[in-house]
Amino acid sequence: MSQKPNKKFMSKLSLIAGSIFILSAIAVTTISASGEKAESSVKAGMCTEHGIANNECFICDSSLREKGRLWCTEHDRYEDRCWICHPDLKESDRLFCEEHSLYEDECYFCHPEIEKTAGDPGKTASKDRPALFCNEHQVPEHECGICQPDLASDLEPGESMKIRFASEQSISKAGLRTARPSESLYAPRIEAFCEVNYNENKLARITPLASGVIQRVLANIGDKVEAGDVLVEVNSADIAEAKAAYLAAIADVQVKELASKREEKLVKERISAARDFQEARASYDIAVLAQGTARQRLLNYGFTEKEIDQIKEAHDSSSFFAVRAPFSGTLVAREAVIGEAVSPGDALFALANLNSMWLELSIPANQAGFVEQGLDMEASFDSRAGVVAKGNLFWVATSIDERSRMLKARASISNADGKIKAGMFGKAKIKTDKASNAYSVPKDSIQRLEGNPYLFVKEAEDLLALRRVVLGNVNDSRVDVLSGVNESDQIVVQGSFIAMSEFLKSRLGAGCVDD
Repeated sequence: MSQKPNKKFMSKLSLIAGSIFILSAIAVTTISASGEKAESSVKAGMCTEHGIANNECFICDSSLREKGRLWCTEHDRYEDRCWICHPDLKESDRLFCEEHSLYEDECYFCHPEIEKTAGDPGKTASKDRPALFCNEHQVPEHECGICQPDLASDLEPGESMKIRFASEQSISKAGLRTARPSESLYAPRIEAFCEVNYNENKLARITPLASGVIQRVLANIGDKVEAGDVLVEVNSADIAEAKAAYLAAIADVQVKELASKREEKLVKERISAARDFQEARASYDIAVLAQGTARQRLLNYGFTEKEIDQIKEAHDSSSFFAVRAPFSGTLVAREAVIGEAVSPGDALFALANLNSMWLELSIPANQAGFVEQGLDMEASFDSRAGVVAKGNLFWVATSIDERSRMLKARASISNADGKIKAGMFGKAKIKTDKASNAYSVPKDSIQRLEGNPYLFVKEAEDLLALRRVVLGNVNDSRVDVLSGVNESDQIVVQGSFIAMSEFLKSRLGAGCVDD
């Protein structure tokens, strides 16, 4: 396609040429008259080109311009003050300051007595501004994607920028083809990364309840055990002391029981005082309490009622005690080693019931609104082709993770056959029951700008609209558009990348769209 001369560009060349001549003359006069004055202006932070402080020169510094007010980059002034682009807006009876691109009665640089409006250079009330129209491309100035391409980044879904081609044949010559979108029913299909972990409600880290030294290890990692099976035997002085205290408490109860009964008999025979019986009875009651305390201590160490009865019958004061499995499952970790000194809290084994597992899901933040507890999901794993895990969400986080910017969720899945292993990574698909109307378009029709999705809509033979849209499900060839289009739109379904490249030319300053 050949380059068509740009009217704004040619006008700018004329303007620049005249400005160069005038500025050159001014520069020569200034230097010859007072070189020191120019040097002092630079030191004072002055814009030598426009004769105002650098921190106030909105012509050179774009950050000082009024936000939302269009700027003519070709002629370095606000669009509503650019008579080259909009000669119809010029008020002939109103003096204009060419140096600062403002009307004289609003140029507070030349007339300091004029108060700034809201503190912004050149700012005027929005209700007083004229509606700008791009005469070159025949669209409203704020919608002109060629003159104001940077505004595309701020479009909301459904809003668009217009791109006028050089002729009515340009679009067809470029190979662009259009079609209407097809209606579809959109049910969000949420995809998430997931990792398999043990079911923490059926996971135990087995530790000794008393300090000691490991004497025997009766199980190994990978073993399947039943509830109550002995895993480790420990030699502990604390256990020997506890058993001895229990046996001593039993003997003390027996002695004081006999003493209480004897005093009771003597009181009845009026041989002994009632006080002596009361003291004997109190001593017996205290001995019974001490026996119960000693028995509870053994229970706290993990002894069963049956084992405690055996200690009583055999007068067993040995220092050995057993560490048992709290429930049926598989030993998935082992730290126990014979001869190692251990204390309460030291993990000897990890026991897990592998019949059910947990999936830790990471869901994109933009899908968070569709996720709730109770939704069904299924997951697949690259390391186990053909294995599909099904379950449902039982927990959804109440906030987005600060580091990953993902929504965390958790699902419970069945693993009766044991094929799913902890640590496996996969992809999960969450099924939702919320369905809404949408439009389906070819996947290639979607273009992206600064991470946001757009598509092109043909509005005339030589006019395209770059429109911001919201996307839904994406498959191999088509994508659901949730908002931004309607059934009557002519969507560019072929060659949309060509249209985007033409738009990007204007962002680089190429000017009018090529023919």
